[in-house]
Amino acid sequence: MISATLPIRPGETQGSVPRRTIPFDYAFRYELAGTPRNVLDATVTVSVEAAFVAVSIGYGVIPKVSPIKFPAPPTGFITRVPGSLREVFPGIDLLAQAVGESPKLGRGGIGPQTASALTNGIKLNPDLAERALLSGADTPLDPGILKSLFQVVAPPPDQIQFLYAIFDEGTGRAFQDEPMLNIAGLGIANGDRPFRYFAKPIIFAPRSTIRMQVTEVSDFQGELHVSMQGYHEQHQVGGDWS
Repeated sequence: MISATLPIRPGETQGSVPRRTIPFDYAFRYELAGTPRNVLDATVTVSVEAAFVAVSIGYGVIPKVSPIKFPAPPTGFITRVPGSLREVFPGIDLLAQAVGESPKLGRGGIGPQTASALTNGIKLNPDLAERALLSGADTPLDPGILKSLFQVVAPPPDQIQFLYAIFDEGTGRAFQDEPMLNIAGLGIANGDRPFRYFAKPIIFAPRSTIRMQVTEVSDFQGELHVSMQGYHEQHQVGGDWS
């Protein structure tokens, strides 16, 4: 990462001008669609009152749990053991429609969203699970309940992968030679080092725009929250702080 030193104004020496620091964070938010190579940009503008000194950066994710609303009540999931996945899992066509894909892609292919749901798993909707389970295995379920009974299981947060790059739009400076993988630069989102300190604090001038670009790598769907932690630094000029 490229960084800058603390600015010294003409006529002053380091430590000669009173300064005060105000802890502050800038936040970036992204909606991850689960589409590899999808590029997302977010910007924040530094306050007009003072420069921002970025000390560290971190992130967290909120997985998206997608409800599966079947177009029609399925007759059953597993009926017998035949020779194809569609026969073993009759609900696969309804699942494809529920996630917005064609039931049959090409020659009976399976779309990426359908494949992700089948890979990560399907569970009962927590809001309806108790009613369904207390009804017993042989009691017919109301079609309205059955349509919303299932959800796609969200993948573990530590499976998220993305590339990130930081830019100072005011100076045109990039802070890396190429986008960095989140696991290499920040750690994983289960709490194992999900942040990093910059090798040296980065100075962003007042009114400058910080842009952070994220490129999706995994099929993780959900919200990505990135925070740049640091402080605003003000200098005292006469009796005013600026």
